[in-house]
Amino acid sequence: MEMIQHLEELESQLHVLVDNLRALEQKNQQLEQALAETVGKLEKKQEMSRNWQEKYDALKSAQGINTGDAAAKKRALHHIDALINEVDACIAQLEIGD
Repeated sequence: MEMIQHLEELESQLHVLVDNLRALEQKNQQLEQALAETVGKLEKKQEMSRNWQEKYDALKSAQGINTGDAAAKKRALHHIDALINEVDACIAQLEIGD
C-alpha cells in the first residue's frame, strides 16, 4: 500500500515536472522570437545610423569645397575620390558576377 502511494506521488511529481518543462520550452520560444525581433530592430537602426553618417560626411565634404579653406577643400576632394573608388570597385564586382 505504501509503495503504491509512493508511486502515485512520484507520478504526480513527474506530471508537474513535465508541465513545468513544457511551460519553460514555450517561454524559451517566446524569448527567442523576441530576441530575433530585437536583433532585427538593432540591425535596422545600425543601417540607419550608417546612412546618416554617410550623409553627414557628404555634407561635410560639400561644405569643405564651398569654403575658402584650402585644407578643408583638399580633404573634401580626397573624400570624394575615395567614394568614387569605392563605387568603381562595386561596379567591377558586379561586372565579375555577371
